[in-house]
Amino acid sequence: MPAAQALAAVLALHPCKVPGIDAELKCGAYSVPENRDQPDAGGRKLTLNVLVLPSRSPEPAPDPFFVVSFGGPGATNSDQAPHVWAQWWRDERDVVMVDLRGTGGSNRLDCPLTPADRRPEAALETLFPQEKIRRCRRALEKVADLTRYTTAAAIDDLDEIRAAMGYDQINLWGGSWGTRAALIYLRRHPEHVRAAILEGTAPMSFKNPLPHARSAQGALDGLFKECEEQPSCRAAFPALRQEFAALMERLRKAPAKVTIKDPATGKKVPVELTWQRFAEVLRVLTYRFPAQRSVPRLLHLAATGDLAPFAQTAADTNRDFRAGLRLGLLLSVTCTEDLSRILPGEIERETAGTYLGDSRVREQQAACAIWPRGALEPGYAEPVRSDVPAFVLSGTLDPVTPPSLGEETVRTLSRSVHVVAPGGHVPGGPCIDSMEKAFLKAASPDAVDQRCVKEMKLPPIEVSGVPGSP
Repeated sequence: MPAAQALAAVLALHPCKVPGIDAELKCGAYSVPENRDQPDAGGRKLTLNVLVLPSRSPEPAPDPFFVVSFGGPGATNSDQAPHVWAQWWRDERDVVMVDLRGTGGSNRLDCPLTPADRRPEAALETLFPQEKIRRCRRALEKVADLTRYTTAAAIDDLDEIRAAMGYDQINLWGGSWGTRAALIYLRRHPEHVRAAILEGTAPMSFKNPLPHARSAQGALDGLFKECEEQPSCRAAFPALRQEFAALMERLRKAPAKVTIKDPATGKKVPVELTWQRFAEVLRVLTYRFPAQRSVPRLLHLAATGDLAPFAQTAADTNRDFRAGLRLGLLLSVTCTEDLSRILPGEIERETAGTYLGDSRVREQQAACAIWPRGALEPGYAEPVRSDVPAFVLSGTLDPVTPPSLGEETVRTLSRSVHVVAPGGHVPGGPCIDSMEKAFLKAASPDAVDQRCVKEMKLPPIEVSGVPGSP
């Protein structure tokens, strides 16, 4: 049976419209057992949303482009459909987007909101306050077995959908945590992968969030160095490192009182900025452009007494960032697969001398002490070894998956190329697109011409809005 007929028959695809896309797509749903170890036991079923974005080509290639995940864990793939619609990914292939278990529909593992969660200050709070996690567990375990939401289960769901659609081979794309999921796909179902693109790679050794502090410190140090080498930035902020150190010291002694805008009313409201809140939102601000380009200016203003611009930018960025994550899934995955592997003494060693310190990993560790934990398969942390062609992308100023992790990943991918490009978490642009297109067309790292990377330039660091600056 042709793939299109199999797809329509098994998944019952139907024409649909998606907000942000002025074209007809195909939507469907596929049912999988929550407990994949006992699929016929009559347990809970999960309905996974399936979205197909048709290729621009009148004769698409037979191997479609499967989006594994945009990250988290906890991102809902279909939320990114308008972004994907504009990508080159559709040039020669249909793009298939599946909302992985726990991220969409009736099995979406969102923590229930309370009035406290809607306060403007909530956007600046740390991610795992204990009472919130207890409340979330009580709500979600009524509708889900939280031990069954693992990466392996999600990947087996995805491969089952591949088979139901009649595809023998597919191409994988994963970003951030999605690279971990794609690597597990390569481990569990290698014969069905033609090629894989991994952007911002988290290898199997990565114990989320243990490396966050060291990686975030490295990205901030790189940003400080860039400022020192950029004449306009150096002139505007000649003592940025010292200002930042003094600011952190003040915040450690006492929280700062600042005002931010309530998005619901537009009115200014007072909030408290502890050093832990400050450090965590700073880490998020360094993820992507253009926010990252404003960090030196915001830190300088904060150090000289005006914390409001930093707090407002951080609250807005954090609000958007968290809206895209299903926190219950994030905990089910990381508590089972990451924090369970942290060894005694590692936290102290890996966080010493960093501005974030051990605050994030300790808080998430405490959350995992409350959260149900699934079974970790033997050999989970072993590197994924594969001869499937792979394109691995890293950003020079990535605060979460730095180039060293990409380099580690490709050591056991025998037909891979590692591209390190100027940028933060998952760089982009015409140069990146051209390399990935050439790679996917040939399914070979040999097709990647990296010469354009040398021409890529980071946009200048912002200095406007600072007294005395140009």
